[in-house]
Amino acid sequence: MNFNNTKFLAFISFIIFSITLESQIIDIETSRKEDLIGAKISLNLGFDGSSGTVDRTNYSIGTRFDFNNEVWNRFLIFNYSRREKDERVNEDNTFFHIRFARKITSLIATEFFIQTNEKPLEKIEERNLFGIGIRLSPLKNLRLGVGVFDENEKRIDLDERNTVRINTYLNYLFNISENTSFNTLIYFQPDIEDLSEIRSLLRLGLRVKATDSFFININYEYIHDSSPPIGTDKKNSIYGFKIGYEF
Repeated sequence: MNFNNTKFLAFISFIIFSITLESQIIDIETSRKEDLIGAKISLNLGFDGSSGTVDRTNYSIGTRFDFNNEVWNRFLIFNYSRREKDERVNEDNTFFHIRFARKITSLIATEFFIQTNEKPLEKIEERNLFGIGIRLSPLKNLRLGVGVFDENEKRIDLDERNTVRINTYLNYLFNISENTSFNTLIYFQPDIEDLSEIRSLLRLGLRVKATDSFFININYEYIHDSSPPIGTDKKNSIYGFKIGYEF
């Protein structure tokens, strides 16, 4: 995440290798556009498939709306994706997030958000969040957050569960050189009634701008969930390498 000018006209990226796992923690930090002033709407549609030896259909829809000024940072995100292979559904995910952040001073902002997502194939019938918090900007490239959120989760074949969690995060961008930066992102979300029941995420990212147009991203992510859905591990790692072109 770049806290300076983050305006991208377009990009083409080539995934060399990656492993993708779903997490109960959704990274919103990298979705923020703090430098954007005004309104912006984006919409994306995706579809691909094959027939014959393998019958496969994938489609997705996503939209985003930003409306910012010098005091308010507001955005809404909606995504839906579905994947089918040989008449079997492999993915059917829905995600919605809306957030309002109000700057009090150059150091402090307050924020609240509403979020819902559905992942039936991961035993999550519905997961709804409502949260509030304080966001601090002590340095140009450092963001700290602390708050609470109420989580209502309906897991398939299990009883509905309601939890209040502490929400803390740290996001720091270190510029190693003019063309190289290193990003550290940490989320820590313990259950307020049982502090041993924890969800956490650590993401490390190295970005190298090889030329004015080409860049390289290397990412590693570690996820821990003390009480994950049935059939999933408590600890997971994600890593990836990406080469991209901006113009």
